[in-house]
Amino acid sequence: MMRLLFILLGALLATALVTHLFLQEPGYVLLAYGSLSIETSLALFLLALVLAFFALYVLLRVLTRVWGLPRGVRNLRHRRHAEIARRGLNQGLIEMAEGRWERAEKLLVRSAKHSANPLIHWLSAARAAQMQGAYTRRDHYLNRASQCEAGSDVAVELTQAELQIAHGQHEQALATLNHLSELVPKHRYLLKLRARLHHQLKDSAALFALLPELRRSHVLPESDLMEMENSAALDLLERAAKSGDLQATRQVWDDLARDARHRPVLVSAYARALVQLKEVEQAETLLRNTLKVTWDERLVRLYGTLPVENPARALETAEHWSKQHGGDASLLLTQGRLARRAQLWGKARAYLESSNGIRPRPETCRELAELLEQMGDNERAQAYYREGLRLAE
Repeated sequence: MMRLLFILLGALLATALVTHLFLQEPGYVLLAYGSLSIETSLALFLLALVLAFFALYVLLRVLTRVWGLPRGVRNLRHRRHAEIARRGLNQGLIEMAEGRWERAEKLLVRSAKHSANPLIHWLSAARAAQMQGAYTRRDHYLNRASQCEAGSDVAVELTQAELQIAHGQHEQALATLNHLSELVPKHRYLLKLRARLHHQLKDSAALFALLPELRRSHVLPESDLMEMENSAALDLLERAAKSGDLQATRQVWDDLARDARHRPVLVSAYARALVQLKEVEQAETLLRNTLKVTWDERLVRLYGTLPVENPARALETAEHWSKQHGGDASLLLTQGRLARRAQLWGKARAYLESSNGIRPRPETCRELAELLEQMGDNERAQAYYREGLRLAE
């Protein structure tokens, strides 16, 4: 405000000064061209010059506006279309979030033609069509999305693979993912989709081979990776053992992560596979070494069922564990089984009765019943058979 007052004051002072000067000495201006001449005062000439300047300025502004009018109309139309596209996209995504797939699809398709970047419109419309079971329209929208702009192939194919997996189109999804693997082999979301597809297809070999890359990329929680690893490894170990392929069985175990080789569920599966392949001593060594660092009741009970050639030596090993795990019902059951196989009947009975006293189990009752039958105590054996049936029920 003060600045404006100073400007007005300066203008008034300048006007007063100029007026004073022209009153003292009005001066004159003579313009001549050939026989034509014009003479006027200096003040009038200056005023005419200022007015001419302002007239020229206004004329140029008008011509500029008229010249740029078509472009302005185009810009206005573009802004209007952009606003229509923005509103259509926002409302379409809201409709999708609320589960109104048909309405969402219409809004997204209608606004795509006005959008400067229609890729997101077509991809979202494809998802909406998928939710309605309209797979032909879905594929059409994905095709339109692939034509939108250069460099959109990965985004389009990832969406296509995701939708194909969700629809159960496993062969098509596998083909899409294989093509993507050539383009972006280490893409994090691609790895996640491949894991999901292999898991659904129960392709344990492919999933098992993919696990190291999945672990390095951190695309899935460790708990999910462990579940996948356990499932794939168990299946591969079982199939290799059934086919009698010892080398394949060992290869599966060697390919496991180091920490996975201490998981009781996998150790148990590998030990059983080795027993099935007549590698009993290797299974015994595996269980014995694992139980030194990871105490697990399942592994302890499995140790007692191994068909080892020297059960007395295995019993010594199991008895050594009593120093740290005395009173463990599973350990006492294993010791009883090994003592029975070593034909140490009294020791076997003592171990089995102690185990059954701590935690009665059907399998303990069966071992006791069979042992007592061998010892000629049929009445007591029948009592344990009945107790085992009761516990099993």
